[in-house]
Amino acid sequence: MEISPESWSWIWLVAAAFFITGETFIAGTFILIPFGFSAILAMILALMGAPVYVGWLVFLIAGTSFFIFFWRKNQKAQNSLESPPGAGHDRLIGSHAMVLKPVDAEAIGPGLIQVGGEQWRAISANGSLPVGTLVEVTEIRGTRAIVRPLPKEESDT
Repeated sequence: MEISPESWSWIWLVAAAFFITGETFIAGTFILIPFGFSAILAMILALMGAPVYVGWLVFLIAGTSFFIFFWRKNQKAQNSLESPPGAGHDRLIGSHAMVLKPVDAEAIGPGLIQVGGEQWRAISANGSLPVGTLVEVTEIRGTRAIVRPLPKEESDT
């Protein structure tokens, strides 16, 4: 049983509707919509009287090309969501700070440090640190900075 060329335009229309509607259920992935667009192209070719195999070739080649295009755009958008270097709390690691409230090695009643324009609760990695000590932030654990005293040579600069 041979399907008439006119029927193929309706088949491509139904396929396009299926793919485009299906994309709404998995929004943001752009998996199905490229093939919806390519089915529309194949439908237009069927309406113009192109052979069925041309419609299939356009559907497969255009769908794959659109898929690759949308996939790359999606990857670029996902990569732009990541925090740039120097953003977030990780930017403090390696920074020098001044002890404002004595810092102990215990998490109970942590001390306070001034890092740039920010004040952070701090825990010492090397015993007790008195007020005025210059320290380096070595790690961030939750909302607390882990610090160690700076060697004399570094604190003089």
